[in-house]
Order: sequence, then C-alpha cells, then structure tokens
Amino acid sequence: MESLEDKKIVTNEAVGTTAPIQEKSHENPKREWTFIQKYAFRIGFIYILLLCIPTYSNFYKHLAHLEFGKITYHDFQSIVAFWPPQIVLIESEEGVFGILNYINLILVFGIAVIAASGWTLMDKKSFNYSKLYYWIRVLARYRLAYGMVGWGLKKAFPMQMVYPTVGMLNTPFVDMAEKKLYWSHVGVSFEYTVFLGFAEIIPGLLLLHRKTAVLGAALAAVVCFNICIANHAYDAGVAVPAAYFTIIGIFIAWYDLPKIWNLLVNQQDVAPYRYYPDLTKTWQQHSRTGVKLVFNFIFVPLAAVAWAYGFFNGNNYNIPSTPGLPDSKGYYDVAEYKLNNKTIAYNPFDTLRWQDATFEQWSSLSYKTNRGAIADRMIGYSPLRVKNDKKNSRLNQVNTQDSDRLAKQKRNRDLGVTRWEVGGMAGERRYFFYKADTTKQILYLQNKNKNHEDETQVLHYERPSSNQIVLDGVNEFKDSIHVVLNRNFKRYPLKEGRTSSNSFY
Repeated sequence: MESLEDKKIVTNEAVGTTAPIQEKSHENPKREWTFIQKYAFRIGFIYILLLCIPTYSNFYKHLAHLEFGKITYHDFQSIVAFWPPQIVLIESEEGVFGILNYINLILVFGIAVIAASGWTLMDKKSFNYSKLYYWIRVLARYRLAYGMVGWGLKKAFPMQMVYPTVGMLNTPFVDMAEKKLYWSHVGVSFEYTVFLGFAEIIPGLLLLHRKTAVLGAALAAVVCFNICIANHAYDAGVAVPAAYFTIIGIFIAWYDLPKIWNLLVNQQDVAPYRYYPDLTKTWQQHSRTGVKLVFNFIFVPLAAVAWAYGFFNGNNYNIPSTPGLPDSKGYYDVAEYKLNNKTIAYNPFDTLRWQDATFEQWSSLSYKTNRGAIADRMIGYSPLRVKNDKKNSRLNQVNTQDSDRLAKQKRNRDLGVTRWEVGGMAGERRYFFYKADTTKQILYLQNKNKNHEDETQVLHYERPSSNQIVLDGVNEFKDSIHVVLNRNFKRYPLKEGRTSSNSFY
C-alpha cells in the first residue's frame, strides 16, 4: 500500500520542482493524440503557418533593397506589419481590406483543410505532434509580438492618429470620410492616443516571454478584435488585418484555455504539462539565446528608437516638416478679394472667391470656395476604393505616401505626406503646399491633392500686422488675385473641450 510520503513525492513529480523531474513532466509521455485531434492540429498548423509567413513577393523585394545606413521606422514597420495572404482582391468602398476581403482568410483556411487531408493520407509515420505544436506556437508568438509592438509604436509616438489640422477643424463633419473623422477625434487627445499605443505594446512584450505568452495572446486578441469592430464601424480599412491578428492570438492562447477553464471555472487542480525541445547542447542553448536577443533587440528597443527619432525630428509620416511662415498659423477671414483687379463681394456660391483661409504651422495654405474637387481617397496608408472600377487609376489610388522615399533621396518629403491633410476630405477646401522665398516674400504653391497636382500659384505676401496677411499674384487659372486675410481667433469646442473643464454650447 502506498504511503502518504510516496503520494507527496508523486505530487511533487507532477508539479516538476527540479530540472530532471521537470523534463519528464513537460508533456505526459502516455498522452495519445486521437485521429480527430491530429487532423484538427494539421489544419491549424498549416493555417497559422500560411498566416505567419509573408506570401507576397514585394515583402522580400523590400528586404533585399534595404539600405542599412538609411533605416527608418517605415522599414521596421513594413517588416512586422505585413498583411495576411491576398489571394483575391475585391474592390469596395471600404478599401483594400473591406469586409468582402475576409474571403482571403476563408480561402487560406480552405487550403489548410485540403493540405491537412493530404497530410493525413500520406502520414505513414508517427510525428511528434507535441514538438510541432510547440514550434508553430513559437512562430505565432513572435509574429504577433513584433506586429503588436510595431503597431503600438505608431500610437505611443502619435503619428498614426495625429492632432487635427486647422483646415480639418474648419471642415464640416459631413465632408470627412468615416475613417478620417474617427482618426481625427482620437488624435485630439494626445494621452488617449498614447494609451492605445501601450494597449498594443504591452501584449506584444508579454508574448516575448514564454511564461506570460498566454496572457499576452489573450490581451492581443481582445485588443485586435476591438480594433476590428472599430474599423468596421468607421470603414477604417484595416479590419481584416486586425481580425487576422485576433486569430493568431486565439490560436496561441488556445493551448492553455482548457487548463485555465478547469482551474478557474471547474475549480479543479491542474497539473501543468508542456513540451519543451531538448536543447541540452551548449551551441543549441547559445544559438537559441542569441537569436532571441538579436531579433528582440531589433524589433523592440531599436524600432522604438527609430520611431522616437522620427517623431522628435520632424519625420512624422502624416505631418509635413517644412516650417510655415512665422506666426501665421490660424484661421483667417477674407476681408477683401479682387479677381483681375475687380472686387468680388462675398458670395457662398462663387466658385473662385475665397470664403476663408487657413495657415498651418508647416507650409500649408488652404482656402474654401464653392468649387468641388476630386477627393483624394488615400487616408494614411489605407486607400479607399471605387467599387467595381478597377481601371479607374485616377480614383483607385494604390500608391501610398512616399515621404520616406523622398527623405532618403534628400528631397522635400512634404509632398509625400499630403495624404493626411487632404485624404478622405470631400467638399470645397483646397490645400496647397508652399515654398516660401522670404527674401522676395513670394509663395510658390502647389495643390496637395494628387488629382489636382497640376494646379500651381505664385503669390507675393505682405504682413501689415501680425494678424493680417495680404496676398497678390497669379492663381491656378492664371488670373491675377488680391486677397486680404484677417486672423480670426476662432475657438474649437472639440479641441478645448478635451483640455479644459469649460462647457461650450
């Protein structure tokens, strides 16, 4: 008959308190995988493998052409934020990753089912499924970890959802795409934007450690599912990638869910069992540690340094960096407007007369007229699409912001970041980049909208006072204009309501 002391020893062995005993308790050696379990595992293994490995050639072309002396945060992001497989592309108004493009996740699953069936038919020997399960979780963990950290850094250093520009604050909500409206409202609160960043970074960091990986995966799945829902609500364009991250998070957490359920819900004692690879040789241990340290350093602290450098050194991919006219930022009323030396009175229906104007902190000038423009459908990195019109290259713009490329070529990057100011904005406000010759007091303007980039103006400016700007020159239609702008110290409830306790009605 077994003594109490013997039972205690057996219990200690099940828990695994020493290295030799722990090696035996990693995975129950008597555990047998049933046919159903094997088949389900094969499907999951192939599915996650296809999701975690880039399947499009541009990813590898980008890697091959990296210039290590000119690495920027864009390069880190392009590596960790690659998209799920794109077998088919269905055009929709929601963009590249609209709701119909969930079909790709379904098609990949179908491929996994077919491949798993073939694997089952050809399986003539008994695989160590515990080992395969371990390594596919490792791949999923690091793929999700680096992706979460990468996306979180975009918000921890607020460059994705940036503070609304003066022009945007003077644009009616109805003229903004849903995504633009959503991002602008989040960007108003700097603290909330940073909080959202750490809500993604923390799960990513937890995923880097085996003991906290399940918690990190569960948090990542919850956060990404919330992002998925928000993207559907506002047509923000990345719902499918967010759902793709959610699937990976659930897969990682699934391994421990039955044990957690039994412990917390059924209140049963749970003996931990895990499989760890037998890396007893010195070179194996050093290789494992070295690979982890190198990749973790590259995609966490080094990536964070790159984002911080871009944020604090004028390389915000959504905000231009060329300084504007000193002390000109603000909203201006048009006190006087002449067209070809003829005074034009205010008329909200006039297609040429400016109704108001805005200057930004950087070199941007916008003004409102009663003349519509073809909307730039690129918002950030997600182009909205024109449904069922793939050949319309003018509207279905697939070229993204190219500020990083221009900066590496030592060219003015500002014409590559125009898509935040004008992207997703309908209505009658026209945005111009200007190059200022402060010696001759001349502004050389170019329309920031990619659909109207041929529109240019040359305007001489004067500053009779700190709150008045007078412009004279030639507009985009080669007509002479004279414009007197008076600063209007307009207050914005959306802005001030977030930073004070005052109520505005």
